[in-house]
Amino acid sequence: MTAQPVLKTDLVQTQLVKPCLVSSELNRELNKELTSELDKELSKELKKSTQSKFSKAAARYNTHANVQKHAASDLFKLIKPGFNQNKLCVDLGAGPLVNTHTLQSMFASVIAMDLSINMLQSSYLTTAKICADMDNLPLQANSVDVIYSNFAVQWSANFSALMQSLYSILKPGGQAYISTVVEGSLNEIKTAFAALDSNSHINTFNSELHINQSVQKAGFTINSAQKRIYTDEYTTPLKAIASIKAIGATTQNHTNTRQGLLTKSALQKVCSAYPLINNKACVSYHVVLLSLEKH
Repeated sequence: MTAQPVLKTDLVQTQLVKPCLVSSELNRELNKELTSELDKELSKELKKSTQSKFSKAAARYNTHANVQKHAASDLFKLIKPGFNQNKLCVDLGAGPLVNTHTLQSMFASVIAMDLSINMLQSSYLTTAKICADMDNLPLQANSVDVIYSNFAVQWSANFSALMQSLYSILKPGGQAYISTVVEGSLNEIKTAFAALDSNSHINTFNSELHINQSVQKAGFTINSAQKRIYTDEYTTPLKAIASIKAIGATTQNHTNTRQGLLTKSALQKVCSAYPLINNKACVSYHVVLLSLEKH
């Protein structure tokens, strides 16, 4: 008997796979099983925007992703030591593969997966790379031992469906280590823009309650769930606001958004309203770190 392939299509045996190589039949099948009506209405434009912005940010991502690095370090500490030598790990939302090298030292095989092909191509690390949408994972059920995902799953169009999908692709006894941004993040930027208008200028993030309910509904056992607040400090409000764009995280997942560029006077108004702590402009991220298991 031949081993079941990890990938759902035999087209993807190369090191780098573009989304267009995933068959339309596969996309239809996954959409039917995993996406809600909300996904069908919003997902295409949101994914296109997210992919574009993260791709543009690829070259400068490593320089600005300070909070992400701290979260990654804390997430690595949750990984169970030992018994990983023969395991396959998927680095979901791998970006420019900043965490993939560490994962390679822990597991026998690592697949780096990201929505942005530019992010994947920006790294010369030798590993399997798949450019794919986390909401349309081209992976077989019961094929992966470990999923590692840092600062990525908050971009899913349907977090609950994503958790069900991750549960499906994991083998029995498989582990998932996930960090995700939650409600309360970027409040400093929200406060500053409130001086300008009533529109939303930041993403809407899932609540901790929704995260926990989605994980449990998918069937996962929660071995650990930790809440952390990570903060970056900048010398000026303008640099703080620019930091969000620098990592590609400006895609807004709702309709109540301001259209067009800010005028100079509008930007000055926003910067004047930015809350300062010890003359520093902070950007805070509320993050939940999860250690999950499939039984």
